[in-house]
Amino acid sequence: MKLSISLLKITSIIIGTLLVILFIISLAIQNKVGAIVLNTLNLNFDTKISSESYRLSLIKKFPKATIELRNVLVLSSHGFDLSAFEGLNTDTLLAARSASVDLRTIDMIRGNYTFTKITIRSGQLYLFTDSSGRTNYEFTERKSPGKEGSARLNLNRISLQDLNLEYNDKRVDLNIRGIVRDGMLKSRIRGNNIDFEGDMKMFIRLFRLDDFIIRPEITADLNVGLNQNEKGTFFKKSTMKIENWDFVLTGFVAADNYLDLTVKADNIDISRIPYLLPSKYSKALSAYHPEGTLKFSWITKGKSGSSQNPHYDIAFSLKDALIDNRKSRLNVRNLSFNGTYTNGSGNSPETSSFKISDFSSRFGSSDYIGSFSLTNFKDPFTELVFRGKLLPQELVDFLNMNKLAEAGGSIDLDLKFSGKPGKKDNFRFTDVFNMASDSRIVFNSVNLKLSNREIDIKNAAGTFRFDGSTITDNFRLSLNGQDISFSGKLTNLPGWLAGFPVTLNGTASVSASSFRPERFMDTDKDPGDRTENTKAPLTIPADVMLDIDFRVDTLSYKLFKARNINGNLSVRPGMLNFRSLSMDSQEGKVSGNGLVVQNPDKSFVGRGSFVVSGVDVKQSFSTFNNFGQDFIKAENLEGLLSGNITLVLPVDSLLNPNIHTMAAEGRFSISNGALVNFDPVKALSSFIELSELQNIRFDKLENDFFIRDNVFFLPQMEIRSSAADLSVNGEHTFDNKYEYHVKMLLSEILSKKSRKTRKPAENFGEIQDDGLGRTSIFLRIDGKGDNVKVSYDMKAAGNQLKENLKKEKETLKTIIKEEYGLYRKDSGQVNRKESRPRFRISWEGTETAEEQEEEPPAEKKEGFLDRLFKKK
Repeated sequence: MKLSISLLKITSIIIGTLLVILFIISLAIQNKVGAIVLNTLNLNFDTKISSESYRLSLIKKFPKATIELRNVLVLSSHGFDLSAFEGLNTDTLLAARSASVDLRTIDMIRGNYTFTKITIRSGQLYLFTDSSGRTNYEFTERKSPGKEGSARLNLNRISLQDLNLEYNDKRVDLNIRGIVRDGMLKSRIRGNNIDFEGDMKMFIRLFRLDDFIIRPEITADLNVGLNQNEKGTFFKKSTMKIENWDFVLTGFVAADNYLDLTVKADNIDISRIPYLLPSKYSKALSAYHPEGTLKFSWITKGKSGSSQNPHYDIAFSLKDALIDNRKSRLNVRNLSFNGTYTNGSGNSPETSSFKISDFSSRFGSSDYIGSFSLTNFKDPFTELVFRGKLLPQELVDFLNMNKLAEAGGSIDLDLKFSGKPGKKDNFRFTDVFNMASDSRIVFNSVNLKLSNREIDIKNAAGTFRFDGSTITDNFRLSLNGQDISFSGKLTNLPGWLAGFPVTLNGTASVSASSFRPERFMDTDKDPGDRTENTKAPLTIPADVMLDIDFRVDTLSYKLFKARNINGNLSVRPGMLNFRSLSMDSQEGKVSGNGLVVQNPDKSFVGRGSFVVSGVDVKQSFSTFNNFGQDFIKAENLEGLLSGNITLVLPVDSLLNPNIHTMAAEGRFSISNGALVNFDPVKALSSFIELSELQNIRFDKLENDFFIRDNVFFLPQMEIRSSAADLSVNGEHTFDNKYEYHVKMLLSEILSKKSRKTRKPAENFGEIQDDGLGRTSIFLRIDGKGDNVKVSYDMKAAGNQLKENLKKEKETLKTIIKEEYGLYRKDSGQVNRKESRPRFRISWEGTETAEEQEEEPPAEKKEGFLDRLFKKK
């Protein structure tokens, strides 16, 4: 027991003494060793290596010595093109928080420094290769000065831990970013001959090869073996394992930058592909699960530089793959194809081509075949072939559109598109639909209902042929409950439907059993924000030029109804030109032509010239809501309207007319008409029996009219009605302000026995002889709405008197000229008019006035002056 304790004490003393000695030695020589280590590293790398501090430990890894370096900085080697990596930190090759170098202690004491292991932790590693193949990590071998002892750099073990990696190779436009969690590198340098092996596990955050980008973080295991000498870099069988995909790299990169590299992968599991796509695509494809194995090979040969590209040959194939939809019973089965890409004999975009051949698949209950090719990437020529029978309901189910649509029937597809889609920076697959076609699509009782767009198509049947233009003959369908047939010849239809900036041209013939515009007014809001009565503005397309002959059996819009609509419509950007139009409406016929133009605010202006015949006035007022006024309404009118009208009518984007800005002119004729219970007319009850004013009837009424600046103008017109014979003119605003001037014969009033005993001057105000011995009175009717005022029209009577005096003056000139030869230069009337008989009205309480002719004196003819100044 005592012996054991003694041995333990002795051992402890020896170990303690040894540790103290080692610690003292490390303090004594650490500056020398640290300088030798940094000097050796600087000699073997064509760059500068520095450390903020270093510490030698002979105890930590005894019997090995370890030099600990803090905040290590390794600058990039010289000679590579810095300008090719703009925006990146090209000055630094490595920046690490800590590093350590292991040496053999015995050799170090003897003055020989052999590096057994280098460990780099927590840093950033930048590896750059320019387009000429020059790098920022050049290796060389140099000998240390003999007086400082010999140092040998044998990089058999270089450990990397938690190191951020940025790899950028401009030769192939490859960029890799990630974190090296654990890596082990082995390198043996013999002059310019370097053997290198590497095995590391890393997380790749970005993988970009030219325009192909993978951003989601993926795990990769790299195993690289290469030999670099004066002839170039030669790769042994190097592998990269990504998501259980094994990519094998073989070949070499010659010193003159000639590439001969092959990358192959025979076990790419396509089930992982959706997870590698950008998030916006992976979310959209989250319901779809692909299964199958893809084979891939990429061969690169030739020199790579700023002025030339190597030759690329890429081949890939997929056999009997499956795409399953987790939310649907349908799937895509037996999906197979072969694909190739090459940059051609010229190694340029002009000679490049991409092809998909032997495509076949079964979707639902239908089989599909096809092919695709694209040549000359500068001015591409494309060809697409696709054949199969599409069942719309299966497509709706597979795309998870059941909440949005219902479908039925089948569509036979025989598609072939070829041609040049044009020069552009980016291409889409749909670009093929903007090219020449030799295709055929047959609809077999197709049904499609889009609930969020209020589109309901039923029993669509017919054939579309695409051969330079789109031709169909008697294509039939029911659209929103309206039976429509269509025949025509159109150009640019596929490209127009695909949304390309092309103009749809052509001619067509359309017939429909009925047409209701409200059924085509959709909403701009999201489906969740829709209200039943919310309609979106109508828009005349800016990319359509069509000439359409149309026939509609019945048209219904709000209260307006028409039958037998026929015409010709010319559709131009933002304009509808109805070159001819005829219809039966309002119990009559309407024909004419018109033009509708859409304004930038989506409102419309319509201009038209129309001829109407036998239109029911009462029904017209009722249909058009009394034309936006309530002065005279449908219940106040009867009769049949004929005539012509030219008008300009603005309407809003929902086709609501703006009556107040309408302008129109025309001529009308109303036959068998009546004015019933019209309150403003009842204001004449002071002159005409009220019972007769309640229902005024007339055989025929003709006149011109004008509508401008919110005012309806009525020129002078004669009215012969059941109540009285009148002469009327006036104006009426759409704000229900009006002013009418009425001229009535006094004999008409007296014959109605409306007044019995009053003197004419007292009862009828201004009285004027009309020159025919008939006395007239002038009335003015003005007001607003139901507030009607009837007064004597002094101004009209004065104007009439002036007109009569003017006529008498002309008569006087004629008489004097005939009797005395004066006014010879006057162009007045030469022939004397036959004298008119005189009338006198007797007011003696009789119910009617008697008209008595006064005989002129036989012995002397009464002259004009005698008549003018004759005493009454």
